Amino acid sequence: MNFIVALHPEARPIIERYGLEKRTSSYPFSFFENEKHRLIISGIGRINAAAATGYLLSQIDESPQSIINLGIAGHGKLNIGTPFIANRVIYSEEKVVHYPTPILDQDIERTALQTCNTPEKAYPQPIGYDMEAHSICSVAYKAVSRELIQIIKIVSDNPSNNPDTFDPKTATDLISIHLPLIDEIIESMDGIIQSISLDPILSELVNKIQSSHHFTVTQSHQLRKGIQQAHALGLKNSKITELVSYCSNAKDLIATLKKKLKPLRLLS
Repeated sequence: MNFIVALHPEARPIIERYGLEKRTSSYPFSFFENEKHRLIISGIGRINAAAATGYLLSQIDESPQSIINLGIAGHGKLNIGTPFIANRVIYSEEKVVHYPTPILDQDIERTALQTCNTPEKAYPQPIGYDMEAHSICSVAYKAVSRELIQIIKIVSDNPSNNPDTFDPKTATDLISIHLPLIDEIIESMDGIIQSISLDPILSELVNKIQSSHHFTVTQSHQLRKGIQQAHALGLKNSKITELVSYCSNAKDLIATLKKKLKPLRLLS
């Protein structure tokens, strides 16, 4: 498991929980690791987050690998201390919207997350606000299947609690409270890695399709299973890609793929 966090107070609970040790050599970012986990502290902001993500990816020599962007975030509606998973990541100055694949079954809030250039204090929408996630997705999606990248935040400020009064120690406390949940998420993602490992070409195809529509947890599993079956039944990847252009949403795509595979199953 690989963690990307912005600040050391956010990283401290993870470092202590999993016994991560800091690399002593000269590196562009603070980097902690053990045999199973890595954690990189990016610093605040989109540019730092993008650079740290690129550096982390350069340190990953085995595949597949999962990445969690963990940290605190503001929110226009949720209470302080509420954990949430980002199901849509936006940045107002770019048209690209990222949809992290919803593969986790934990009982946790799902909400949109907007990455900002400065701390959001007005909270114009009932969504999350951070300063790193969009850049992390933009870089990581180029190298890692999107189902293996999750954005998990703990609400640190909202319309009733302005970030100007925020104490960095609170970040440590908020994340420490939810370490059991993080344990569960790591276990789930480790299991997913074992169950969804695909041929690199098929994994790239799944990743491409998931970027074209919004998929629920169940639909993501159905898509991956359908791609595996299509490959086993001899349906060319080019034919699967064609289906995407014909379908307007994930539900339609999965139904169309099943229909395409039905006669092939009868012939096999």
